[in-house]
Amino acid sequence: MTTMLRATRSMLLSAATLLALAGLAACGREADTAKPSLEVNKENPAMRTEVPLTRPIALDEAGEVVNVEFELPPPGPNASPDLMLGMRLVRPDAESGTALSMRLVEAEIAAKVNLIRIEDGAIKRVPLTRDAPNLRGSFQVSPDGVVPGLTMSGVDPSLLHSAGLVDAAVYYDVLQFAYAENIQPGHYRLTVELTGDHPEFRGESAELLVAYFKKAK
Repeated sequence: MTTMLRATRSMLLSAATLLALAGLAACGREADTAKPSLEVNKENPAMRTEVPLTRPIALDEAGEVVNVEFELPPPGPNASPDLMLGMRLVRPDAESGTALSMRLVEAEIAAKVNLIRIEDGAIKRVPLTRDAPNLRGSFQVSPDGVVPGLTMSGVDPSLLHSAGLVDAAVYYDVLQFAYAENIQPGHYRLTVELTGDHPEFRGESAELLVAYFKKAK
């Protein structure tokens, strides 16, 4: 991500600021709120093995919550070449979705996130980047994949609509663990391990989300 892309989202993560961030639509990371789709793909989301993809995840207990292989196609015409690795919250309305997003960011849910490329029987670790908590910059994720928490984010909504991954009856909010910059199409494996227990989030509806960011205008 360029400095210019992040500058539009630079602000302190107070509760009031998070409310603003949750609705922010700028520089390729606009909020992923549900919009009616003209045609919905009836494929079971849990069976998708091509980006964009989702998987149900639990947030309350430490341990591996994601271990998935997938195919990464080229980005669409509205997408950037950077791949967001995070989660999507599914809520009945914007008010409850924003409130849950704020709680998750403030909870500092640490995780180990690792992405590897699999090609001709060989594997290669993909370098990852994460945004600073105040969104004023970014940092390279260490080789062990540790990220200290979630940040507000967004993806290209047109790809989610095309894949049938949007229900107009609910509200979505996107949070990010990390992202892969200028990633090449191919076959990948992603693992995410939560490093601590968070029983306060037991029963909350969340999904892994792997998707391209929206291209900046």
